[in-house]
Amino acid sequence: MPRIVILYDSLTGTTEHLAKAVAEGVQLVKGVGLQILKIGSKFPISLLNNIDVLIVGSPSIYSNMTPSLQTFLKTVTELSVQRKIQLTGTKGAVFGVYQWDGGWHVDRMAQTLMRLNIELVVAPLAIVDHGGEMRIHAQVLQRGRNLGEASARASLVLRY
Repeated sequence: MPRIVILYDSLTGTTEHLAKAVAEGVQLVKGVGLQILKIGSKFPISLLNNIDVLIVGSPSIYSNMTPSLQTFLKTVTELSVQRKIQLTGTKGAVFGVYQWDGGWHVDRMAQTLMRLNIELVVAPLAIVDHGGEMRIHAQVLQRGRNLGEASARASLVLRY
């Protein structure tokens, strides 16, 4: 069974709301295992070993992902170089929420995954935050579901 991990950080709840929509999209595809993890919660980093898809999400802080997510991805990069985490053949996707910086942090997350040799299977998703999770529009949540579903379908392609 393909394994998908959604890894996200959220400061106000908006990104978490979008992460849950992404998870709903993943769950539309039968035969896929899903774990959703928030940065700051306790989980072993080795959980990322041999996953099929890594989906990463973050709000924007001055055009960058959160410092906690930056630190986590830097650690993942170091452990990958040391071959303690195996990401070969992993596919990926990124999503993020921003208010005024243009969503550039989403491109930075995508570049980080690509440096880890993770193939992006869905275009990065940058969403404008209209003031908190209660103001996320239904069509925005649907775009998150679409990202999750497309990522899950990509996981069904055999790894080589």
